[in-house]
Amino acid sequence: MSGGYVMLPPVSASLGQTLRFRHLDMNLLVALDAILTHQNITRASERLCLSQSATSGILSRLREHFEDELVVRTGRQMTLTPLAEELVVPLRAILSDTERLLSMRSAFDPSTSDRQFTIACSDYVWATLILDIISALRDNAPSVNMFYSGPSTRFFKTDIDLLIVPDRFMLEDCHFEPLPPNSYACIVWQDNRHVGTSITLDAFLEARHAQAFSERTTFIESWFIKQFGRAPQPGITAPSFTLLPDALVGTDFIALVPRDLAARASSYLPIRTVNVPFELPVMTDVLQWRRSHDRDPGLQWLRDQIVRVATERYAAQH
Repeated sequence: MSGGYVMLPPVSASLGQTLRFRHLDMNLLVALDAILTHQNITRASERLCLSQSATSGILSRLREHFEDELVVRTGRQMTLTPLAEELVVPLRAILSDTERLLSMRSAFDPSTSDRQFTIACSDYVWATLILDIISALRDNAPSVNMFYSGPSTRFFKTDIDLLIVPDRFMLEDCHFEPLPPNSYACIVWQDNRHVGTSITLDAFLEARHAQAFSERTTFIESWFIKQFGRAPQPGITAPSFTLLPDALVGTDFIALVPRDLAARASSYLPIRTVNVPFELPVMTDVLQWRRSHDRDPGLQWLRDQIVRVATERYAAQH
């Protein structure tokens, strides 16, 4: 949500508390909601896509406006003051009512609509599921456009319609629907002379792997450490999952990628799948959207298309 001022109370909020929000623009209200929800500057700043210092500055402005500390340290944790606890419900009502007002649209006809949808997801999801969806919509929604709008951390800061994210990272205050699960596959260059059609666990762990860059421990690394006490040995790091198959060509590296990405890449790259003597982990993504957008007819239609295509892809792979 962008600028504007809250001058009238929505019917769902109490008048007394709503008046406390008067003269605060919507950006400050969104920031206040993040701070009261997380009670943690670091997590609030991540949700707002702001630096911690900027978020701390906003908190100082809010404290001055309300003449109250809002969040205080109690032992090792931050807790809400009595006034802050009173603000939570009317603040959420104001934001929900405002988002609902902005999202109201007339009936949606995909065959004639030229609506632009925005989605936040990983590069891998875009390169597999979303491209399949765009292809599937070519005939029955020829003028509907879909745009990538960055990672999940931008979801609350910008007007992004839908989010697809691993279930372990799903946002608590949004509606969601799980998508069919996807397993991993081990792939190598087609002419890799050190790896045949299968590989032992010890050889797999000793081999040099092509991995996607990550600033934190990845799901795969955590899974292997939990299962076998150690993670695969990195050999090279690619900028993203989608570039891993390309990185194998002409090398002896091996890589673990989602099975649907391996299938797509093998259609145009000289790579092959290798059998492993253990069951690879399963990943599950969830489709998420704002609660206030639940009845938007266009988004309802698009959510149905995403679930339908994802389900059809899963059935085809099994």
